[in-house]
Amino acid sequence: MSKVSKQIIVVMMVVALLLSGCAGVSAPAAAPAESGAPAATFKVGLVHPSPITDAWSGQAYAAIERMRDELGAEIANVEVGDPAGYEKAFSDFASQGYTLVIGHGFQYQDAAEKVSPDFPNTYFTTVGGFKSTANYAPIDLVPGYMQALYAMGVMAAQVSKTGKAAGFTLENPATKLPLEGFRQGFESVPGHTFSMIVLRDGNDVGAGKEAALQAMADGADILIANANLAGDGVLQAVAEQGGDSVFAIGTIGNQNSKAPKNVLASAPLNIPQALFAVAQSAKDGTFEGGHVRPFTVNDEGVYQFVYNEELADIVTPELKALVDETIAKLKSGEITVEMPQ
Repeated sequence: MSKVSKQIIVVMMVVALLLSGCAGVSAPAAAPAESGAPAATFKVGLVHPSPITDAWSGQAYAAIERMRDELGAEIANVEVGDPAGYEKAFSDFASQGYTLVIGHGFQYQDAAEKVSPDFPNTYFTTVGGFKSTANYAPIDLVPGYMQALYAMGVMAAQVSKTGKAAGFTLENPATKLPLEGFRQGFESVPGHTFSMIVLRDGNDVGAGKEAALQAMADGADILIANANLAGDGVLQAVAEQGGDSVFAIGTIGNQNSKAPKNVLASAPLNIPQALFAVAQSAKDGTFEGGHVRPFTVNDEGVYQFVYNEELADIVTPELKALVDETIAKLKSGEITVEMPQ
């Protein structure tokens, strides 16, 4: 595994790693109850870093609620933000016979790697990470998000009048790589160019706004940000100064309402759907450890598009059809998104 690949996942709020060619490991064999073997009841435990009222942890909590409602899971969750408590949280769930333990963030990968061998009949996953064991497999959402934003780039290129787009990100692969997908889609139209602006602080809304205003002054009429709160500053700039000639694409969640006259569409990342797929595999015994579980646009429901109805005269049915066509070609392999070196 390359150094770049590891960096992708380590910093992922949402994940990263190149597609793994490693073979998965079969479901673990039965073991005595004292080893932490799961009970007859399907049980899912969630370890999360912040209150479930927070957007990040709330996504994972929504996922286990769905597991309860649709898979009949007995669920429990615990907030653990201190690294000193990671291993204990995982061990506590596993020793109580939980079938699946989820760590909602790459920061839990070391704990999952260390604890999982002691509980071979419990499955472990984390949202992000590059380590694995026979019964631990982290998930990677970046490959599919690069594909989804590629499709948004193709659409945005049709809207652009200047042929210039700008992306705003942070200095880490987890936020930059999805925008590389957008770049490839936008620049697939001859004569179109994309500029990547790296912001120093993901919490500096003002800096994001200032950078966006400069990009607009330089001729960019399509803006996209994957930069945490600083991305809100980009959307503020577009809403205040974009008029009817500068547009944006929303990322991670539905951001259409943040600049309702200027956001063409948003590309939400449906983490609950990805976690539900993992839980389904744990319940039916097809969960495979020993490798990173990559998600792509072939995983239905994980990558979505929400079009801004207020801009239906710009994002026409023809443009929506173009997005659908592009996604179909990505699924079939006719179009590939290249991972930058």
